[in-house]
Amino acid sequence: MKLLDQFSYTELMPVLSTEGMRALDKAAKEALAGETTAIEAGYGLMKQAGAALFKKVVEILNREQSTCGLENTPRSVAVFVGGGNNGGDGLVLAKLLIEAGIPCTTYSLATADKFQNEAKMALDDFSLAGGRLILYSPTTESLSQTGTAPRFADFNLIVDCMLGNGAHGELRELYAAAVRDIGAAGVPVVAADAPTGYDSQAHGRREPCTHALETLMFGFPRLDAYTREGGPVFGNAAVAPLCYPEENIKQFDEIVYLATEQIIPQMLPERDDWGDKRAQGCAMIVAGSGDMPGAAALCSGAALRSGAGLVTLASPDAIMPVLQAKLSEPVFCNLQDMAGQDGDTVDDRATALSPTHIPQILEKAKHNQALAIGPGIGSAECTRDAVIDLLPQIKCPVVIDADALNAIASLNKTSASPSSGAASFLHGFATTAVLTPHRREFERLFGALPTNDIDIPNQLRNIARHTKKVILLKGAPTFVASPDERVFIVPAHNSGLAKGGSGDVLTGIITALLAQGLPTCEAAVLGALLHQKAGRIAREKLGAFSMLPSDVIDMLPQAFN
Repeated sequence: MKLLDQFSYTELMPVLSTEGMRALDKAAKEALAGETTAIEAGYGLMKQAGAALFKKVVEILNREQSTCGLENTPRSVAVFVGGGNNGGDGLVLAKLLIEAGIPCTTYSLATADKFQNEAKMALDDFSLAGGRLILYSPTTESLSQTGTAPRFADFNLIVDCMLGNGAHGELRELYAAAVRDIGAAGVPVVAADAPTGYDSQAHGRREPCTHALETLMFGFPRLDAYTREGGPVFGNAAVAPLCYPEENIKQFDEIVYLATEQIIPQMLPERDDWGDKRAQGCAMIVAGSGDMPGAAALCSGAALRSGAGLVTLASPDAIMPVLQAKLSEPVFCNLQDMAGQDGDTVDDRATALSPTHIPQILEKAKHNQALAIGPGIGSAECTRDAVIDLLPQIKCPVVIDADALNAIASLNKTSASPSSGAASFLHGFATTAVLTPHRREFERLFGALPTNDIDIPNQLRNIARHTKKVILLKGAPTFVASPDERVFIVPAHNSGLAKGGSGDVLTGIITALLAQGLPTCEAAVLGALLHQKAGRIAREKLGAFSMLPSDVIDMLPQAFN
């Protein structure tokens, strides 16, 4: 089992801001210069970027040909370059395409005299390889705002190397015309570093904007590629690492990291092949109510599929027959119908969690290494009281989800904020915990989220530090913030997971991982990754429309292996 702070920068990549990436690039060039100049060192990095872009382009060409059954047909690529370093990356790509015998047409939005420093070196090498710049000139249609003729529809792939990372403001008309022409072609697009038209300072897309099939970022990822604002135009985002000195990386590390499926195998808890069921971890689930027994079943099923040796499900007595009909493996803890004494109405009796259940839960919790509370427990007043009374008494790590989060949010007497009643309550008890809110639950607890996802890490970091709890904000992407101020980005966007019950599955996975000895932050990050991977596999097999949370549980074995 590998902890998050034990991964290298190539395994768990820092997510850098636009400014941070530029500063790192400058510092690295100076550090790498040695007996050469910073410009020559920069050209060395540019050649690494261009080579990675070439590899990505060939991969996509081969994939598109294979998908269409056209393996032996000619391939052709259009590369659009600007006069800066992003254009230099494109010229390195074009040179490599020429050398590989792949037909390539290079359209430049800048005259040759505009290329300077590293980009000028790239242009010289491109010319020596037999490359020729074609100055892009817009047509009347591409200059209009209403549409363009498909000028570039005969290419198999278009590569956007016009502006890249750091561009901001409205596009100049020449660049806007090129973006419209590219969009009208109906050809797959690869963007280098960022699509042209994406504003890296305002962190949003302008109109027009290139819509890339894939974007290859150089060096390290930028959060823009995974947010709701940037994701739709970045497409499938990938990162090409560059050989930056590690001391420079540490200097500009913003303690935000991209967590991908590749780290799952190293993070998995170790199994004790000589141990009994208790040696594999005991997890307790406090879940379910008269209206939502399914939440308890999903959470328990996910915990069982995620390695816990023993799962105890504590639910109100009245819904036990339903749960026992659905589940065979858990130990059942019947919360007796004395809860009815505290019910808000006759309908609450025996169907809702109540303060009278607390001694029974605490007695069972003594024998468990982790506990989850919240899935489907409902919003009865007695249930809210039980959550508030119970949490400070729990000694093992706990996952707080769904209605348990809403119970804590009820402590906000006026408006929610990072320092209101809910936050103070969380700060006030010492039990280590993972909170798993979706956006609406988060805002009930701590107030409004930023209007742009780019600002979420700082807000989550402050709340996690204040409450001393791990915060997992569900969504696309998923954010995990640790009390030590680290933030992890899980780049998921799968509408098949946007269904009632998916969160219950995630809670079960995280609880099982906690029971097997993972620290809270590791359990949250690994749980989110396994949930995402199982969801991806379910979507590939069943489609986003038809997949169910129970299908995600069924795919967990493949996610773990």
